[in-house]
Amino acid sequence: MEGDRIAIPSGRGATCREIRKEVPFRLRGALSFAVLIAALAALVYLGLKGVAPFDRWSLNALFMAVLVLLYLFARFEGEAVGPRELALTGTLAAVAAAGRVLFAAIPGVQPVTFLALLAGYVFGAESGFVVGALAALISNFFLGHGPWTPWQMLGWGLTGVSGGLLHPLSRGERGRVARLGLRLLVGVGFLWGFLFGWLMDLWYWFSFVRPLDWRSLTAALVSSFWFDLFHSLGNVAFAILLGPTMFSALLRFRGKLKVEWVIEPLDGPGGGTYEESPAEGETSRVTGTGGVQN
Repeated sequence: MEGDRIAIPSGRGATCREIRKEVPFRLRGALSFAVLIAALAALVYLGLKGVAPFDRWSLNALFMAVLVLLYLFARFEGEAVGPRELALTGTLAAVAAAGRVLFAAIPGVQPVTFLALLAGYVFGAESGFVVGALAALISNFFLGHGPWTPWQMLGWGLTGVSGGLLHPLSRGERGRVARLGLRLLVGVGFLWGFLFGWLMDLWYWFSFVRPLDWRSLTAALVSSFWFDLFHSLGNVAFAILLGPTMFSALLRFRGKLKVEWVIEPLDGPGGGTYEESPAEGETSRVTGTGGVQN
């Protein structure tokens, strides 16, 4: 059975409470993004002006990473996420963390990148971000926490967000469009092997390299080439070997997450009358994991 279908009785002598999902307020989202950009610009300005403690770029960069993480977690919190979807997201994050600990002995090979991409592809950008960020946080309880943890959370969180950009293709499920999306994930995974490495190189450059100039930055980026290459090749291997199987499994779970609410007459189909909402004048039908169709 794909998901649940729940009938709500409505008719003469019965009361029916209309179920709604809060519609995302686009203006509020745009304003919060504008505040984020303004805050990041302010941190850069204070750093360039030498205002303490923002003149210490290792600390200033950490502020910026944490600020972006808080914004993205707030985006996930603002979504209408049901308990089953939340539990599945946490489970995927735990599996990704366990995979990272398991492959820790192989330099550069990180299954977290592949799982975060796949989670974003199947469930959307917000879920992909949480899977990647929590996987870094959980696995570092075993591998060691430090000032690098927020940067790893940010890197793998953004990996999941990039997988969410391909999310519309996953609606084709097992069709040609979905298979195209899986092929694109292979290329995106290869690219993120280098992007994630460069992000961590940037943290290293801010924290330990002096002077901060283009020459030292280039040296920091080049020094991690082989680790980044192994990371990229590992992502491609995971996507090719495990991608189709895990995609089919996650599609089944996504189907189970669907809850459909249907308002029916009190006396059964074909009988009785519907009580309409005074505000809308029409009944509502809720589908998906919480969406509303009027």
